[in-house]
Amino acid sequence: MPDRDEKHLDVYADRHELHQDGRTTVFYQGVQSPQARARYARINAALADGFLEEKFRSVPSVDFSPLSEEDRGLLQELVDGVTSEVGRALVGLAFLQLAIKSIAPDQNIRLHKGTTRQGSFSWVEGISMRTLDAKYNTPFLREHGLLNLNSFGLFMTRSLAENYPYTSLYKAEMRGPFDAWTAIVDAIENGTMPAELGLCYLMALLQNRSDHFRQATDRACRLVEKHRGDGLAAIRDLLTRFFHTTAYSARAFEVTMHGLYQALDEMHALGGAQVVPLSQMRSANKKHGNIGDIELMEDGVISAAWDAKYGKPYLRDELEELRDKLLTHPDCAVAGFVVDLTVDMRRDIATRKNELEAETGTEIHLFSFDQWVDHELARLDARQRDELGYRWLKAVVESFAQRRPHIAPIDEPCDAWISDLISLLA
Repeated sequence: MPDRDEKHLDVYADRHELHQDGRTTVFYQGVQSPQARARYARINAALADGFLEEKFRSVPSVDFSPLSEEDRGLLQELVDGVTSEVGRALVGLAFLQLAIKSIAPDQNIRLHKGTTRQGSFSWVEGISMRTLDAKYNTPFLREHGLLNLNSFGLFMTRSLAENYPYTSLYKAEMRGPFDAWTAIVDAIENGTMPAELGLCYLMALLQNRSDHFRQATDRACRLVEKHRGDGLAAIRDLLTRFFHTTAYSARAFEVTMHGLYQALDEMHALGGAQVVPLSQMRSANKKHGNIGDIELMEDGVISAAWDAKYGKPYLRDELEELRDKLLTHPDCAVAGFVVDLTVDMRRDIATRKNELEAETGTEIHLFSFDQWVDHELARLDARQRDELGYRWLKAVVESFAQRRPHIAPIDEPCDAWISDLISLLA
């Protein structure tokens, strides 16, 4: 028999019951109550009136001594759990929850959905955190460089939008500092963590992280100047070592390739074409109308497209996906895949590539990284090749330093990449 005193969540047709720490909390489903609507209006008004900006300005003068070591540790653990791949959405959500509780202490921050529309899931006492995030929270965090979230908001991480209250029993697949986040939610709800003080402390932690990143990127950009006289071969070797040894090599490989096109674009060596801005890490090419990760645009159409395939030499499935894309982009002249080492060119791959070229009229290439670079260098004279190495390195470093937001809008944290670049450049 299960122990009914154990922490658990009972789910009924019209409610959820949370049994935790000897208490039972009931969350009723249904159209948002008048009281919840009033709280939501109050929260909306405060955020629209600059609540977050005001708190941010006050951080340097805040006395954090009333915040317990345990609460500070939880917030620090949350921030430390952010990597290039995981954790940002949880930090952004905790930030929003602390802001909501600071403005409306009577609003339960476990209930992230609330609407007056019939037929949509809603908690009677819930509010639309998705809307508050998209209008206020994510724009604030991005504007101040505190957290690199997707511009569409943290709820693009769909696992945060399940129809369950936010508790440690939330069963959606979550990556990152989940335990720290749920412990913070518990502490806010049971009143042991003062929400406004916790919000300011989280702001301070994110600001410190941001300041450290800016110092690191300043150093990385200065170190690039040491390599101004290096030849193209040396720069190519350095960047190859970088994407093979750094964290999340696949993304580093993609940005390194895009950096070469940025450099060629700056040198006006793309024959009238322009490089398309880098896509965000989790953007699906097909959904966004792209053919590849790295593209050139000419006369309003994609003229060349390359997909970076780190650690994936066998490209049979990728060729079929490329066919579908090319059929909807008939003006694309050149397309293909670039792998980090050697392409697996067994007979079925070569045959299918030739068939697709005949069907689509597009020149298709399957290149290793070195082959792709040589293919792009063929358009340059000796003077341009000498100039390219420095420009390429500069473009890659400044992209990871988030100093090229219009051409390289990298939203994921770049701390580890910048640290690895500094080690190679120093």
